[in-house]
Amino acid sequence: MAAPTPVPDPATVRRISRRLWNLIEPIASSVYFVPEVQAAYADLGLDDYGTSYFASRGACMGQVPGQVVAAAFGVFNPSIVVPAVERAWSKTTAADLVAARLRGQTAALRRIFDEAGVTPSDEQLRRATTIFWDAATAVAGSHEGFAGRPLFAGLYALGLPGDGGLGDFWRAADVLREHRGDSHVAAWVAMRMSAVEVTLLTELWWGGRAGRYIRTRGWDDTAIAAGIASLQDRGFLTRDDEPQFTSAGEEVRAVLEEMTDQGETLVVASIAPHADELFAILEPLAAAVVAAGGYPRDPASLPRQ
Repeated sequence: MAAPTPVPDPATVRRISRRLWNLIEPIASSVYFVPEVQAAYADLGLDDYGTSYFASRGACMGQVPGQVVAAAFGVFNPSIVVPAVERAWSKTTAADLVAARLRGQTAALRRIFDEAGVTPSDEQLRRATTIFWDAATAVAGSHEGFAGRPLFAGLYALGLPGDGGLGDFWRAADVLREHRGDSHVAAWVAMRMSAVEVTLLTELWWGGRAGRYIRTRGWDDTAIAAGIASLQDRGFLTRDDEPQFTSAGEEVRAVLEEMTDQGETLVVASIAPHADELFAILEPLAAAVVAAGGYPRDPASLPRQ
């Protein structure tokens, strides 16, 4: 019987999980920004961003109602998610969206890497995919399994496309990207935060102004004002015209990120022996995506307290 994989200490989990997210995020999430993917959705009759975003990201869970998509994504106002998903299912299917998403993203990554002169070798793609997928499989077969992780579970259930190249590589990266996303939602829900509250805190944590980015999540002035008032009552924001973190608010947002990190413990346990090798493959690829505008901001520039 093989010896169990040792559980890494919290500092190792924090270091590796955050570096992994910095590198995976541009590669996996460029799917929401590149023109090839939007063109693939338009071919299915989805010609507005909201409809294609909510349905395509949620399609890994099947042709589920918008309420289920809103629950999985966490931070979006259900009032924009539910009708968007209904529109999508009136025009296409989850299976067709999954296929379009993969087709467009594979083409986009190929273009970006070729233009940047960083096209990975077949061996590099296979190796990174194996490390990603082994980590996902280790989690899936563990005592944690899929509990509380709907997007990770949906993507993992799809399996690898089987092209042996960019498609497999991107799907495996996306599986781990959504695993951390699910861990993050589970953490702030456990901390009894609302979607509005956690997004307001994240805006400040990113160095922005509370009440701006959150509007892209569908929340209006009334919801934002109520969220700010709640955070002020909880002692997390100042009562200024432009609210800022209190020391307690900054601490609670840092704790949230620590809890998210700890949700990645089993992923890190699998990846840790191969981390240097994996990161060496990913670094030029992630940088190329950011440089090409495939992802709007370098995740490494965001604060990690």
